[in-house]
Amino acid sequence: MSEPSASRTVVVTNEEGVHARAATMIAELARRFEAKVLLTKNSERVEATDVMQILLLGAGQGEQVLIEAVGTDAEEVLEALVRLFAENFNENTENTK
Repeated sequence: MSEPSASRTVVVTNEEGVHARAATMIAELARRFEAKVLLTKNSERVEATDVMQILLLGAGQGEQVLIEAVGTDAEEVLEALVRLFAENFNENTENTK
């Protein structure tokens, strides 16, 4: 019997794209779950728990990223990551100068 899996494509709407702070948030969130999570942009696929790999994707505003999760909590981690992308990595709620 195979492990549960889920995937969803998101569009990076954050003006800065997936920058260092955003990549750190993705990796920290992915590490909270048991499922293995991969991010894919074009043909490049990386581990969602590795900040440097996420940065190397170079996902800019308007680009699509496929999030794939395999494991018992695949659906939960997928939903959490989709929400993080949708909320622009919480940057809309920060005070700006």
